[in-house]
Amino acid sequence: MKSVTSQAIPTAAAAARVASTAALIATLVWIGLRNYLFFHALVEGFSVVVAVVTYVLASCTYRYAKDDLLLFIGQAHVVIAVLDFLHLLSYQGMGVLVCSCANTATQLWIAGRYLWGLTFLLLPLFIRRRLPRPAITAALIGLAALMAWAVFAGDVFPVCFTQENGLTPFKLASEAAIIAITATGALLLGCRRAEIDPGLYRALIFAAAATIASELCFTLYDNVYGLMNMAGHILKIVACNSLFQGVVLKGLRAPLDSIFAELRASAVRDSLTGLYNRHGFQQAAIKEMNTASQTGGSIGALLADLDKFKRVNDTFGHQAGDEVLKTFAAILGGSVKPSDTVARLGGDEFAVLLPGAGLDEARAVAASIRDATRSWARSSSTASTLDVSIGVALWLPHMQADIDTLMREADRAMYDEKASK
Repeated sequence: MKSVTSQAIPTAAAAARVASTAALIATLVWIGLRNYLFFHALVEGFSVVVAVVTYVLASCTYRYAKDDLLLFIGQAHVVIAVLDFLHLLSYQGMGVLVCSCANTATQLWIAGRYLWGLTFLLLPLFIRRRLPRPAITAALIGLAALMAWAVFAGDVFPVCFTQENGLTPFKLASEAAIIAITATGALLLGCRRAEIDPGLYRALIFAAAATIASELCFTLYDNVYGLMNMAGHILKIVACNSLFQGVVLKGLRAPLDSIFAELRASAVRDSLTGLYNRHGFQQAAIKEMNTASQTGGSIGALLADLDKFKRVNDTFGHQAGDEVLKTFAAILGGSVKPSDTVARLGGDEFAVLLPGAGLDEARAVAASIRDATRSWARSSSTASTLDVSIGVALWLPHMQADIDTLMREADRAMYDEKASK
Protein backbone atom coordinates (compact mmCIF):
# COMPACT_ATOMS: atom_id res chain seq x y z
CA MET A 1 0.00 0.00 0.00
CA LYS A 2 2.83 2.35 0.85
CA SER A 3 4.48 1.75 -2.53
CA VAL A 4 1.24 2.42 -4.40
CA THR A 5 0.70 5.64 -2.46
CA SER A 6 4.26 6.86 -3.04
CA GLN A 7 3.90 6.23 -6.77
CA ALA A 8 0.54 7.97 -6.87
CA ILE A 9 1.86 11.20 -5.36
CA PRO A 10 4.20 12.19 -8.25
CA THR A 11 1.58 11.02 -10.77
CA ALA A 12 -1.03 13.24 -9.16
CA ALA A 13 1.43 16.15 -9.05
CA ALA A 14 2.24 15.70 -12.75
CA ALA A 15 -1.47 15.55 -13.60
CA ALA A 16 -2.04 18.74 -11.61
CA ARG A 17 0.76 20.50 -13.52
CA VAL A 18 -0.68 19.39 -16.86
CA ALA A 19 -4.16 20.52 -15.84
CA SER A 20 -2.95 23.91 -14.61
CA THR A 21 -0.90 24.43 -17.80
CA ALA A 22 -3.88 23.55 -19.96
CA ALA A 23 -6.08 25.93 -17.96
CA LEU A 24 -3.49 28.72 -18.33
CA ILE A 25 -3.24 28.22 -22.09
CA ALA A 26 -7.05 28.13 -22.43
CA THR A 27 -7.28 31.37 -20.43
CA LEU A 28 -4.64 33.05 -22.59
CA VAL A 29 -6.42 31.97 -25.79
CA TRP A 30 -9.70 33.35 -24.44
CA ILE A 31 -8.04 36.66 -23.54
CA GLY A 32 -6.27 36.80 -26.91
CA LEU A 33 -9.49 36.29 -28.84
CA ARG A 34 -11.24 39.03 -26.88
CA ASN A 35 -8.42 41.59 -26.57
CA TYR A 36 -5.19 40.76 -28.36
CA LEU A 37 -3.25 43.77 -27.09
CA PHE A 38 -3.99 42.81 -23.49
CA PHE A 39 -2.97 39.22 -24.26
CA HIS A 40 0.27 40.43 -25.86
CA ALA A 41 1.04 42.70 -22.92
CA LEU A 42 0.55 39.80 -20.48
CA VAL A 43 2.87 37.49 -22.44
CA GLU A 44 5.65 40.01 -22.99
CA GLY A 45 5.28 41.41 -19.48
CA PHE A 46 5.66 37.91 -18.02
CA SER A 47 8.82 37.30 -20.05
CA VAL A 48 10.30 40.60 -18.87
CA VAL A 49 9.48 39.85 -15.22
CA VAL A 50 11.01 36.35 -15.45
CA ALA A 51 14.16 37.83 -17.00
CA VAL A 52 14.52 40.48 -14.30
CA VAL A 53 13.86 38.01 -11.47
CA THR A 54 16.38 35.58 -12.98
CA TYR A 55 18.99 38.33 -13.17
CA VAL A 56 18.40 39.58 -9.62
CA LEU A 57 18.38 36.08 -8.17
CA ALA A 58 21.46 34.92 -10.08
CA SER A 59 23.42 38.03 -9.10
CA CYS A 60 22.43 38.00 -5.43
CA THR A 61 23.02 34.27 -4.93
CA TYR A 62 26.23 33.91 -6.93
CA ARG A 63 28.25 34.16 -3.71
CA TYR A 64 26.71 30.88 -2.56
CA ALA A 65 25.77 29.09 -5.77
CA LYS A 66 29.06 29.86 -7.62
CA ASP A 67 27.14 29.04 -10.79
CA ASP A 68 28.58 30.93 -13.78
CA LEU A 69 26.04 29.31 -16.09
CA LEU A 70 23.09 30.57 -14.03
CA LEU A 71 24.66 34.03 -13.71
CA PHE A 72 25.22 34.33 -17.46
CA ILE A 73 21.62 33.28 -18.15
CA GLY A 74 20.41 36.00 -15.78
CA GLN A 75 22.66 38.72 -17.21
CA ALA A 76 21.87 37.87 -20.82
CA HIS A 77 18.13 37.65 -20.28
CA VAL A 78 17.85 41.02 -18.57
CA VAL A 79 19.54 42.55 -21.65
CA ILE A 80 17.09 40.72 -23.94
CA ALA A 81 14.23 41.87 -21.69
CA VAL A 82 14.98 45.48 -22.63
CA LEU A 83 14.37 44.67 -26.30
CA ASP A 84 11.27 42.65 -25.39
CA PHE A 85 9.93 45.62 -23.40
CA LEU A 86 10.52 47.96 -26.36
CA HIS A 87 8.80 45.37 -28.58
CA LEU A 88 5.81 45.47 -26.21
CA LEU A 89 5.62 49.27 -26.21
CA SER A 90 5.97 49.55 -29.99
CA TYR A 91 3.37 46.89 -30.84
CA GLN A 92 0.77 47.98 -33.34
CA GLY A 93 -2.15 49.58 -31.52
CA MET A 94 -0.31 50.29 -28.24
CA GLY A 95 0.22 53.96 -29.12
CA VAL A 96 2.94 54.37 -26.47
CA LEU A 97 5.82 55.15 -28.84
CA VAL A 98 5.57 57.49 -31.80
CA CYS A 99 6.98 54.77 -34.06
CA SER A 100 4.54 52.08 -32.90
CA CYS A 101 3.73 49.86 -35.85
CA ALA A 102 3.83 46.25 -36.96
CA ASN A 103 7.26 46.58 -38.62
CA THR A 104 8.99 48.26 -35.65
CA ALA A 105 7.65 45.69 -33.20
CA THR A 106 8.67 42.83 -35.52
CA GLN A 107 12.17 44.30 -35.96
CA LEU A 108 12.60 44.46 -32.19
CA TRP A 109 11.29 40.91 -31.89
CA ILE A 110 13.89 39.65 -34.37
CA ALA A 111 16.63 41.62 -32.60
CA GLY A 112 15.71 40.06 -29.25
CA ARG A 113 15.47 36.55 -30.71
CA TYR A 114 18.90 36.86 -32.31
CA LEU A 115 20.32 37.73 -28.89
CA TRP A 116 18.38 34.85 -27.31
CA GLY A 117 19.81 32.40 -29.85
CA LEU A 118 23.33 33.78 -29.36
CA THR A 119 22.92 33.41 -25.59
CA PHE A 120 21.83 29.79 -25.98
CA LEU A 121 24.78 29.13 -28.28
CA LEU A 122 27.19 30.51 -25.65
CA LEU A 123 25.71 28.59 -22.69
CA PRO A 124 27.99 25.51 -23.05
CA LEU A 125 31.03 27.77 -22.62
CA PHE A 126 29.95 28.57 -19.06
CA ILE A 127 29.68 24.98 -17.84
CA ARG A 128 32.28 24.55 -15.07
CA ARG A 129 34.41 27.27 -16.56
CA ARG A 130 35.19 30.83 -15.50
CA LEU A 131 34.91 33.28 -18.39
CA PRO A 132 35.13 37.09 -18.46
CA ARG A 133 31.46 37.61 -17.71
CA PRO A 134 31.64 41.44 -17.60
CA ALA A 135 33.19 41.53 -21.08
CA ILE A 136 30.63 39.10 -22.51
CA THR A 137 27.72 40.91 -20.85
CA ALA A 138 29.07 44.25 -22.11
CA ALA A 139 29.18 42.76 -25.60
CA LEU A 140 25.54 41.67 -25.32
CA ILE A 141 24.55 45.13 -24.07
CA GLY A 142 26.46 46.65 -26.96
CA LEU A 143 24.70 44.41 -29.48
CA ALA A 144 21.29 45.22 -27.96
CA ALA A 145 22.04 48.96 -28.04
CA LEU A 146 23.26 48.70 -31.64
CA MET A 147 20.10 46.86 -32.70
CA ALA A 148 17.86 49.36 -30.91
CA TRP A 149 19.73 52.19 -32.61
CA ALA A 150 19.37 50.45 -35.99
CA VAL A 151 15.60 50.18 -35.45
CA PHE A 152 14.82 53.61 -33.95
CA ALA A 153 17.53 56.05 -34.96
CA GLY A 154 19.70 54.62 -37.70
CA ASP A 155 16.80 53.39 -39.81
CA VAL A 156 19.11 50.67 -41.14
CA PHE A 157 17.49 47.56 -39.67
CA PRO A 158 15.94 45.58 -42.55
CA VAL A 159 12.17 45.73 -42.96
CA CYS A 160 10.48 42.71 -41.36
CA PHE A 161 6.77 43.30 -41.99
CA THR A 162 4.69 45.26 -44.48
CA GLN A 163 0.94 45.71 -44.50
CA GLU A 164 0.80 44.76 -48.18
CA ASN A 165 2.91 41.57 -48.17
CA GLY A 166 3.15 40.59 -44.50
CA LEU A 167 6.44 38.92 -43.55
CA THR A 168 9.48 39.92 -45.59
CA PRO A 169 12.19 37.54 -46.84
CA PHE A 170 14.56 38.96 -44.23
CA LYS A 171 12.12 38.12 -41.42
CA LEU A 172 11.64 34.56 -42.70
CA ALA A 173 15.39 34.04 -43.16
CA SER A 174 16.04 35.44 -39.68
CA GLU A 175 13.56 33.05 -38.08
CA ALA A 176 15.28 30.14 -39.84
CA ALA A 177 18.68 31.39 -38.62
CA ILE A 178 17.41 31.79 -35.04
CA ILE A 179 16.00 28.24 -35.12
CA ALA A 180 19.33 26.90 -36.40
CA ILE A 181 21.32 28.81 -33.76
CA THR A 182 19.03 27.62 -30.94
CA ALA A 183 19.12 24.02 -32.15
CA THR A 184 22.92 24.14 -32.34
CA GLY A 185 23.09 25.46 -28.78
CA ALA A 186 20.79 22.65 -27.62
CA LEU A 187 22.98 20.04 -29.33
CA LEU A 188 26.12 21.48 -27.71
CA LEU A 189 24.40 21.40 -24.31
CA GLY A 190 23.45 17.80 -24.94
CA CYS A 191 27.09 16.91 -25.52
CA ARG A 192 27.86 18.14 -21.99
CA ARG A 193 24.67 17.18 -20.17
CA ALA A 194 26.59 15.07 -17.64
CA GLU A 195 28.18 18.29 -16.34
CA ILE A 196 24.87 20.14 -15.89
CA ASP A 197 22.32 19.89 -13.10
CA PRO A 198 19.64 17.51 -14.52
CA GLY A 199 16.77 19.83 -13.66
CA LEU A 200 18.48 22.83 -15.26
CA TYR A 201 19.37 20.80 -18.37
CA ARG A 202 15.76 19.66 -18.84
CA ALA A 203 14.50 23.21 -18.39
CA LEU A 204 16.94 24.62 -20.94
CA ILE A 205 16.25 21.92 -23.53
CA PHE A 206 12.48 22.28 -23.09
CA ALA A 207 12.82 26.08 -23.40
CA ALA A 208 14.86 25.59 -26.59
CA ALA A 209 12.23 23.24 -28.06
CA ALA A 210 9.42 25.66 -27.18
CA THR A 211 11.41 28.54 -28.69
CA ILE A 212 11.97 26.63 -31.94
CA ALA A 213 8.25 25.83 -32.16
CA SER A 214 7.46 29.47 -31.38
CA GLU A 215 9.75 30.76 -34.13
CA LEU A 216 8.15 28.35 -36.61
CA CYS A 217 4.75 29.86 -35.76
CA PHE A 218 6.16 33.33 -36.40
CA THR A 219 6.98 32.33 -39.99
CA LEU A 220 3.35 31.52 -40.76
CA TYR A 221 1.30 34.60 -39.87
CA ASP A 222 0.21 37.50 -42.07
CA ASN A 223 -1.63 39.41 -39.36
CA VAL A 224 0.01 40.58 -36.11
CA TYR A 225 -3.28 39.81 -34.34
CA GLY A 226 -3.69 36.39 -36.01
CA LEU A 227 -3.90 32.90 -34.53
CA MET A 228 -0.37 31.85 -35.53
CA ASN A 229 1.02 34.97 -33.89
CA MET A 230 -0.97 34.09 -30.77
CA ALA A 231 0.34 30.50 -30.87
CA GLY A 232 3.90 31.77 -31.11
CA HIS A 233 3.44 33.99 -28.07
CA ILE A 234 1.84 31.17 -26.07
CA LEU A 235 4.85 28.99 -26.85
CA LYS A 236 7.05 31.85 -25.65
CA ILE A 237 5.14 31.71 -22.34
CA VAL A 238 5.88 27.97 -22.21
CA ALA A 239 9.61 28.63 -22.77
CA CYS A 240 9.67 31.38 -20.12
CA ASN A 241 7.85 29.18 -17.63
CA SER A 242 10.37 26.40 -18.24
CA LEU A 243 13.19 28.83 -17.52
CA PHE A 244 11.35 30.05 -14.43
CA GLN A 245 10.93 26.50 -13.11
CA GLY A 246 14.42 25.27 -13.95
CA VAL A 247 16.52 28.39 -13.56
CA VAL A 248 14.80 30.67 -11.05
CA LEU A 249 13.64 27.93 -8.67
CA LYS A 250 17.00 26.14 -8.99
CA GLY A 251 18.64 29.44 -8.12
CA LEU A 252 16.55 29.57 -4.96
CA ARG A 253 17.38 26.01 -3.94
CA ALA A 254 21.11 25.96 -4.70
CA PRO A 255 22.19 28.89 -2.51
CA LEU A 256 19.90 27.76 0.30
CA ASP A 257 21.47 24.31 0.15
CA SER A 258 24.88 25.96 0.17
CA ILE A 259 23.98 28.20 3.11
CA PHE A 260 22.69 25.28 5.17
CA ALA A 261 25.76 23.22 4.23
CA GLU A 262 27.95 26.07 5.51
CA LEU A 263 25.91 26.26 8.70
CA ARG A 264 26.24 22.51 9.24
CA ALA A 265 29.97 22.69 8.61
CA SER A 266 30.42 25.66 10.96
CA ALA A 267 28.72 23.69 13.74
CA VAL A 268 31.42 20.99 13.71
CA ARG A 269 34.45 22.72 12.15
CA ASP A 270 37.01 25.10 13.60
CA SER A 271 36.94 28.29 11.52
CA LEU A 272 40.69 28.93 11.78
CA THR A 273 42.20 25.53 10.99
CA GLY A 274 39.35 23.74 9.23
CA LEU A 275 39.72 20.83 11.67
CA TYR A 276 36.87 19.48 13.74
CA ASN A 277 35.98 21.63 16.73
CA ARG A 278 35.15 20.19 20.15
CA HIS A 279 31.55 19.43 19.20
CA GLY A 280 32.58 17.78 15.94
CA PHE A 281 35.26 15.78 17.73
CA GLN A 282 32.76 14.46 20.27
CA GLN A 283 30.36 13.43 17.50
CA ALA A 284 33.16 11.64 15.62
CA ALA A 285 34.34 9.95 18.82
CA ILE A 286 30.88 8.62 19.65
CA LYS A 287 30.56 7.25 16.12
CA GLU A 288 33.98 5.57 16.27
CA MET A 289 33.26 4.10 19.70
CA ASN A 290 29.99 2.62 18.49
CA THR A 291 31.78 1.09 15.51
CA ALA A 292 34.59 -0.27 17.69
CA SER A 293 32.05 -1.79 20.09
CA GLN A 294 30.59 -3.79 17.21
CA THR A 295 33.93 -4.87 15.70
CA GLY A 296 35.91 -5.30 18.91
CA GLY A 297 38.57 -2.81 17.78
CA SER A 298 40.53 -0.35 19.87
CA ILE A 299 40.85 3.44 19.62
CA GLY A 300 43.99 5.41 20.32
CA ALA A 301 43.59 8.98 21.57
CA LEU A 302 46.16 11.78 21.58
CA LEU A 303 45.88 15.14 23.30
CA ALA A 304 48.48 17.67 22.17
CA ASP A 305 49.33 21.08 23.60
CA LEU A 306 51.85 23.57 22.23
CA ASP A 307 54.39 24.54 24.90
CA LYS A 308 55.14 28.27 25.22
CA PHE A 309 52.56 29.22 22.64
CA LYS A 310 51.59 32.33 24.63
CA ARG A 311 55.06 33.66 24.00
CA VAL A 312 54.39 33.64 20.24
CA ASN A 313 51.27 35.78 20.68
CA ASP A 314 53.03 38.15 23.06
CA THR A 315 56.10 38.55 20.84
CA PHE A 316 54.76 38.43 17.31
CA GLY A 317 51.06 39.16 17.69
CA HIS A 318 47.88 37.12 17.36
CA GLN A 319 47.99 36.97 13.57
CA ALA A 320 51.35 35.22 13.77
CA GLY A 321 49.89 32.98 16.46
CA ASP A 322 47.04 32.04 14.13
CA GLU A 323 49.54 31.07 11.43
CA VAL A 324 51.40 28.88 13.96
CA LEU A 325 48.15 27.12 14.87
CA LYS A 326 47.33 26.50 11.20
CA THR A 327 50.82 25.11 10.56
CA PHE A 328 50.59 22.79 13.56
CA ALA A 329 47.14 21.66 12.40
CA ALA A 330 48.69 20.78 9.04
CA ILE A 331 51.43 18.80 10.80
CA LEU A 332 48.81 16.82 12.69
CA GLY A 333 46.84 16.14 9.53
CA GLY A 334 49.96 15.00 7.73
CA SER A 335 50.96 12.63 10.53
CA VAL A 336 47.80 10.52 10.55
CA LYS A 337 45.72 8.49 8.12
CA PRO A 338 42.71 9.96 6.26
CA SER A 339 40.42 7.77 8.36
CA ASP A 340 41.73 9.29 11.61
CA THR A 341 40.10 12.31 13.26
CA VAL A 342 42.00 15.51 14.08
CA ALA A 343 40.40 18.34 16.05
CA ARG A 344 41.22 21.66 17.65
CA LEU A 345 39.52 21.68 21.02
CA GLY A 346 40.33 25.31 21.73
CA GLY A 347 43.31 27.62 22.02
CA ASP A 348 46.45 25.60 21.36
CA GLU A 349 44.93 22.29 22.44
CA PHE A 350 44.42 19.60 19.80
CA ALA A 351 43.11 16.04 19.85
CA VAL A 352 43.55 13.03 17.58
CA LEU A 353 41.49 9.83 17.37
CA LEU A 354 43.15 6.76 15.87
CA PRO A 355 40.49 4.08 15.20
CA GLY A 356 41.94 0.58 15.23
CA ALA A 357 45.27 1.69 16.72
CA GLY A 358 46.84 -0.02 19.69
CA LEU A 359 48.93 1.70 22.34
CA ASP A 360 52.23 1.16 20.51
CA GLU A 361 50.86 2.57 17.25
CA ALA A 362 49.39 5.59 19.07
CA ARG A 363 52.75 6.27 20.73
CA ALA A 364 54.48 5.98 17.35
CA VAL A 365 52.11 8.58 15.87
CA ALA A 366 52.77 10.86 18.84
CA ALA A 367 56.52 10.50 18.31
CA SER A 368 56.11 11.35 14.63
CA ILE A 369 54.17 14.50 15.55
CA ARG A 370 56.88 15.54 18.03
CA ASP A 371 59.62 15.08 15.43
CA ALA A 372 57.73 17.02 12.75
CA THR A 373 56.89 19.83 15.18
CA ARG A 374 60.47 20.19 16.43
CA SER A 375 61.83 20.13 12.88
CA TRP A 376 59.43 22.92 11.94
CA ALA A 377 60.30 24.92 15.07
CA ARG A 378 64.03 24.77 14.29
CA SER A 379 63.46 26.27 10.84
CA SER A 380 60.95 28.95 11.90
CA SER A 381 61.80 32.24 13.56
CA THR A 382 58.23 32.59 14.83
CA ALA A 383 57.96 29.07 16.27
CA SER A 384 61.57 28.64 17.36
CA THR A 385 60.70 28.52 21.08
CA LEU A 386 57.86 26.06 20.70
CA ASP A 387 57.64 22.43 21.66
CA VAL A 388 54.72 20.06 21.94
CA SER A 389 53.48 17.86 24.77
CA ILE A 390 51.33 14.86 23.82
CA GLY A 391 49.36 12.57 26.05
CA VAL A 392 48.42 9.09 24.82
CA ALA A 393 45.45 6.98 25.95
CA LEU A 394 43.73 3.83 24.71
CA TRP A 395 40.08 2.86 24.62
CA LEU A 396 38.81 -0.73 24.38
CA PRO A 397 35.18 -1.85 24.03
CA HIS A 398 35.12 -3.66 27.37
CA MET A 399 36.05 -0.46 29.25
CA GLN A 400 33.22 1.34 31.01
CA ALA A 401 34.47 4.71 29.77
CA ASP A 402 33.04 7.43 27.53
CA ILE A 403 34.92 9.97 25.44
CA ASP A 404 35.26 12.40 28.34
CA THR A 405 36.91 9.72 30.49
CA LEU A 406 39.25 8.79 27.64
CA MET A 407 40.30 12.40 27.07
CA ARG A 408 40.85 12.99 30.80
CA GLU A 409 43.28 10.06 30.77
CA ALA A 410 45.06 11.56 27.75
CA ASP A 411 45.08 14.94 29.47
CA ARG A 412 46.82 13.51 32.58
CA ALA A 413 49.44 11.85 30.38
CA MET A 414 50.01 15.11 28.51
CA TYR A 415 50.58 17.10 31.72
CA ASP A 416 52.90 14.41 33.03
CA GLU A 417 55.02 14.87 29.89
CA LYS A 418 54.84 18.67 30.18
CA ALA A 419 55.93 18.51 33.84
CA SER A 420 58.91 16.28 33.02
CA LYS A 421 60.46 18.87 30.66
